[in-house]
Amino acid sequence: MDKPIVLEIRNENFRAGFVSILGLPNSGKSTLTNALSGARMAIVSPKPQTTRDHIKSIITGPGYQIVLVDTPGFLQPYNALEKKMARDVDRAMKDDADIICLLAEPETRVLTEKRLFFEKLPRGRKVFLVINKIDAYSSEKAEAAEKFLKEAVPGISSIFRISALNGTNVKNLKEEIVKNLPLSPPYYPDERLSDRWERFFAAEIIRESIFNSYKDEIPYSCAVEIDVFEENEREPSYIHAQIYVSRESHKPIIIGKGGREIKKLRENSEKQMKKFLGRPVKLELFIKVREKWQDDPEFIKRIYRSE
Repeated sequence: MDKPIVLEIRNENFRAGFVSILGLPNSGKSTLTNALSGARMAIVSPKPQTTRDHIKSIITGPGYQIVLVDTPGFLQPYNALEKKMARDVDRAMKDDADIICLLAEPETRVLTEKRLFFEKLPRGRKVFLVINKIDAYSSEKAEAAEKFLKEAVPGISSIFRISALNGTNVKNLKEEIVKNLPLSPPYYPDERLSDRWERFFAAEIIRESIFNSYKDEIPYSCAVEIDVFEENEREPSYIHAQIYVSRESHKPIIIGKGGREIKKLRENSEKQMKKFLGRPVKLELFIKVREKWQDDPEFIKRIYRSE
């Protein structure tokens, strides 16, 4: 995770740093990113492994700048896409994180099964243990999860119990992050909210709509590429997107009878893009079959951030 060149010093007490949010799939990492940012910077769905790429969200406030790094969940990789996701997690753990927020759902059985991933966390980093979804679990389960993770991850400096979805204790977590950032000039200008551009977020919004609209393996078989992104001052922005599916049989499912499903997908994506971009959008979607794209490293480099 390469840090950008720092900007000029504003004052000697300014704090800035990188905070990696790590955890198992579906533990709420993207929801926490959005809650801390106060903006919709990461796509969210109830399905695991929605996040495929690491995304930096930039939060600048009086005297501080937090660069949040949302990552894919810990996983055992089996194909080229998952190996790329695992490398993203490793970089977020080992490279430049000033603080690691280890996010966990208080389900001790699941945590125990994945103990190896927690033991991989680097030593010598400031680690905040963040027990999420406390609105859905008992305090006894939260305590059991804390006990297990304190044994699996030595050196945890602070523990928080939060609900990223409802905002419970998120403010306290953010305040503690700011206090523990190193003294440093900011890394990005005040107006920057992310290291990604609008084209990336347009593709992510379409993927989020796919995850929330289709069942079973369909969301995992899809990749989205923006071919055209034209901004117009007086007319809606025009976006042309390709949706790649890994099997021929998935194409008619995405399209639906009489094109009903892809129409709903387009309309929902346009609505979400308008909210995010702050302007009307005209979206066109096309479906292509690219068999076994998840095992094609060159295709993955093209669709996702080049390594």
